[in-house]
Amino acid sequence: MTATVVDVTDADFEARVATAAGPVLAVFRAEWSSVCRALDPVLTDIAAAYAGRMTVARLDIDGSPQTPPRYGVTAIPTLHLFKAGSIAATRIGPTSRNDVAELVTPHL
Repeated sequence: MTATVVDVTDADFEARVATAAGPVLAVFRAEWSSVCRALDPVLTDIAAAYAGRMTVARLDIDGSPQTPPRYGVTAIPTLHLFKAGSIAATRIGPTSRNDVAELVTPHL
């Protein structure tokens, strides 16, 4: 697992997120969204804090439009924590570092 946020696409989402060996926090976002851009430093911090225990991945919904509907994404940002091939936790909308930590910690 990596200590940085990785960008994923429709082409590699299944392999790098949905069926990954360890927990993955997948963030569905768009570059034009100020709320999503404001979340980027939080994601970087979370990726570093949970390095070795979880991967943090971002998917741009405009560049990869096929994946979001498969996982019920209707608003951004949507954070899904994938574990063992399933969505273990979800948070939608603006969020803080503490909120993200509370979302993922019970599943690690």
